Amino acid sequence: MSERDLSHYIPARLDDSGKFLFWDRDVASVVLLGIFVGIGTGFPIIGLIIGAVLAYAYSRFKSGSHPGMATHLAYWFTGIPEPKELPGSHLRELNG
Repeated sequence: MSERDLSHYIPARLDDSGKFLFWDRDVASVVLLGIFVGIGTGFPIIGLIIGAVLAYAYSRFKSGSHPGMATHLAYWFTGIPEPKELPGSHLRELNG
């Protein structure tokens, strides 16, 4: 009983981000995007390699930063997802 069984993952907090296998969800989406683009162009192995390299670079970029950095960047560059808690920027009077 002195040795701990570490063969499974139990989230330490409720706020832990989602996982796909052993990657974070946003890093895995970069790899999957590379694979799908590679399949669409007829070069799935090259798409996998490029997706893996981009995912590695993205994971290095996001390490040590805020956990919601991908959402912040997506909102900054595209304007989506819309924040639900904040009023629209065209509203000048705030009631309450």
